[in-house]
Amino acid sequence: MKRSPNTLLAIIFVFAFSTLGFSSATNVYITQNGSSQGNCTTNPQTPAWFNSSSNWGSGAAQIGPGTTVTICGTFTGAAGSTEFTFQGSGTSGNPITLLFDTNTQVNAPYWAPSSGGQGCGGAICMYNRSYITVDGGSNGIIQNTANGDGLGNQSQSEAIEATSCNNCSIQNLSIQNIYVHPSNGTGSIDQTQMRCISFSGSNWHINNNTMHDAGWCLFQAYSNGDANTSISGNNIYNMDHGWMLATNSANSFNNAFFYGNQVHDTANWDASGCPYHHDGIHTFGTSGSSMSGVYVYNNYFYGNWGNCPTGFIFVEGGASSTPSHMHSSSWWNNVLIVNPSSPIVNTNGWFDLASGDNGAQQVYNNTMIGPNNTDNTLCLGMENLSGLTYEDNAISNCGDPVNISGTTVTVADYNFYGPSCGNMNNCFIWNGSFTGSFTAWKSASGHDAHAVQSMAPMLNANGSPQSGSPVINEGADLSSIATTLLASLASDTTQGGTRTAGSRPTGICLVQGSALCWDIGAYQLASSTTAPTPPAPTGLTAIVH
Repeated sequence: MKRSPNTLLAIIFVFAFSTLGFSSATNVYITQNGSSQGNCTTNPQTPAWFNSSSNWGSGAAQIGPGTTVTICGTFTGAAGSTEFTFQGSGTSGNPITLLFDTNTQVNAPYWAPSSGGQGCGGAICMYNRSYITVDGGSNGIIQNTANGDGLGNQSQSEAIEATSCNNCSIQNLSIQNIYVHPSNGTGSIDQTQMRCISFSGSNWHINNNTMHDAGWCLFQAYSNGDANTSISGNNIYNMDHGWMLATNSANSFNNAFFYGNQVHDTANWDASGCPYHHDGIHTFGTSGSSMSGVYVYNNYFYGNWGNCPTGFIFVEGGASSTPSHMHSSSWWNNVLIVNPSSPIVNTNGWFDLASGDNGAQQVYNNTMIGPNNTDNTLCLGMENLSGLTYEDNAISNCGDPVNISGTTVTVADYNFYGPSCGNMNNCFIWNGSFTGSFTAWKSASGHDAHAVQSMAPMLNANGSPQSGSPVINEGADLSSIATTLLASLASDTTQGGTRTAGSRPTGICLVQGSALCWDIGAYQLASSTTAPTPPAPTGLTAIVH
């Protein structure tokens, strides 16, 4: 039977209209009480509306893939509550975004504690979701207002619960005062439960946030097969731990990128008897677990770390009851500055890489300045590694600059050692034994043939070289390996995002001291060109061991 053209057009119109009717809302607006505030003037709803599953789906007025939910004003939650709970997920290319309007705050005396990966907690809950973005906009804040020593509450709490969230992002937020702990405060609370973000899953991005006054700030307890975490451009301070990467089961994890972050000041978590040990990065695991492809670069560790630090970087190894079982890892262009007034004698190593079960472990162009050169503080420890390459690192002002023990060394050379060995000239450690002087170190280890030692390093307070410094043009040219995931090695440090990276020279460094040789350490003094901070790695795939 033939239909008239008008009838056919009407059918097409109705079908198209019906299809549009089943597309999720493009924009949704939320305020505390549903009244207009800021940019939330179009049919604003309340948090209760957001938290109702009936308002999530593919309907024209529902939250679904591609929807941006803008929140405006100040939200005040009850103690121990959760303000926003995601009821659904986005899709690839169409995430669901929770966007903070200008001056928006999400406050409570304290937000709900972590559920241990079993459900919702925090001010925002993204548990068991995918393709979710939380964006703080220009100055969005999540905070506790009365949680800490001497305040109204001493309760477990976290800002965001994001366990089992895949393809999720948290960016541009200020997360603050989850637990305010004054120096020499009580040691009776569980700092591991005072978290900025609890998260696990694959394809994570945590970028450009400011996080302070928390216990274990970034708490990543990975599940089996999790992969591809990017943590960059964050400012993390007044915490006991910056980033934890760990598991308590026989799980595997692949590919973490921690770069361009500032991690500083942990002394406020000191307490009598040192019940809390302070770490910038802390990795650990258990029997049968494994982690590989850990890339840490262009970070700035500094500030007052008090009397109870383990170190800036602590990768637990075989001597621990919870070894990391880390395989391949790469560490470059990091600046690590120990406060010279620190009273602690840290024999653990401010940078302790103590696990490398197999694969390659690469330590390139880092700069580390210790507190003094007269005690037994260890700057850099590298133990239990299967294939270490250690080149172009500048270590200064440490009584014990370096310990390499129980390690298969591929290359160890072109490093710089500034003032050191003020502790009776017995300071370099090879396979668990002090070797004595720098000359004795080279003889005992059979490495560092082109290394440089100088009691006049001519380094600035931030570790950068002064004109005429002995680190200039004395490093190896590593441009041949500065490709793919190590591409940013061809530029010097961004020092936590506080300076623009400069490119290192390219060519063949035939003789140390020539202009084509790289400077030793994280900085390149004579950069004639500048390069932007490299973008986050893309196109990564998970490899389950």
